[in-house]
Amino acid sequence: MKNAALVIVSSLVLALLLAVAVAVSRAQRADFGWKPAVVKPAFASVHPRVVFDEGHCNASTAGLGGRYLPFGRLLRADGYDFRRRGRAFAAGCFDGAQVLVIANAAGAPKPQFMGVNLPVRTSRERGDPAFTPEEVTLVRKWVEGGGSLLLIADHAPMGAASEALSAAFGVKMNKGFVEVPDELSDPLLFSRGNGRLGDHPILSGEGPETAVRRVMTFTGQSLEGPAGSSVLLRLPESAIEYVPAGSELRPQPAGEAQGVALEWGRGRVVVLGEAGMLTAQVAEGKPFGMNLAGNDNRQFALNVMHWLSRRL
Repeated sequence: MKNAALVIVSSLVLALLLAVAVAVSRAQRADFGWKPAVVKPAFASVHPRVVFDEGHCNASTAGLGGRYLPFGRLLRADGYDFRRRGRAFAAGCFDGAQVLVIANAAGAPKPQFMGVNLPVRTSRERGDPAFTPEEVTLVRKWVEGGGSLLLIADHAPMGAASEALSAAFGVKMNKGFVEVPDELSDPLLFSRGNGRLGDHPILSGEGPETAVRRVMTFTGQSLEGPAGSSVLLRLPESAIEYVPAGSELRPQPAGEAQGVALEWGRGRVVVLGEAGMLTAQVAEGKPFGMNLAGNDNRQFALNVMHWLSRRL
C-alpha cells in the first residue's frame, strides 16, 4: 500500500515538474545565450557610469534571470560602468553617473519564476504610480543639471506607472496597446524605406557603419513629445491605441511616436514606448528583440546610449 502511494506521489511530482518545465520553456524571458558582439568598444579607457533602476517593481531587470540582462551585457561590452540600483531614488544617488536607465517601472511587484507569472496578490496595482512626487522632482532636477535619462515604458499597465515621470519632461504616454491596422504589428518595422525613422544623431550614428536603418518594436504604447523634441520612431497616422477602460480596451488614435529624444536644461532625455526592442528575449522558443534577424536594434541601443553619454 505504501509503495502504491509512493508511486502515485512520485508520478504527481514528476507531472508537476514537467508542467513547470514546459511553462518555463514557453515563457517570455531573456535570451540567456545571446552574446553581444562589440568589435570596437566606444569606451575602452574612460567608462561612463550608467545607473540601471531596479528599485521600482521593475518588470525589466538586468540581473541573472532578468529580461534586460542582454542590455546590461551589451553596455558592459561597449565599455560602460553599468551598475544596478535596487532602491528608491534619494538625494545624491546619481552622483558620478552620466545616464539613468529606467525600464518598465511598476506600482506593484509581479512575482515570477523564470518568466512564469506566479499567482501572488498584492495590495497595489501594477499601473499605480511607480515614483513618488519627490523622486520625480529629483530626477527632473538631476537631468536639468546635466544628467541623461533613458525612460522605457511598455504597453499597459507600464505607461500608467511611469506617466508622472514622463510628463515631467513634457512627454505624454498613451498607456495602451498600439497597433497598425492591416499590418504586422509584432514586430512593427520602422525603416528608411517606410519613412518611419526620424532625423537625429541617434539614427545617423557616427557614419554609415553605425547608422540605423531598421528598428523593430514589439507592441508597446505610443507617445507624444513636447515642442522641440525629435521623433525617433514615427508611427503612421493609421496607428490605433487600445486603452484600458475598466474591463474593456477602447480604440483611439495613437500618438505620433514610439520613441522621442529631447534636450532638457543641460541634460538629455530619450523616452521609448516599448521595451523589447532594446534587449534580446525569447517567447515560445522564438527570438524577439536584438536577437531577431533583420533589424538594427542592437546598433539603435548603442546609439541611444552614445547620444545620452554625449559621444554622439
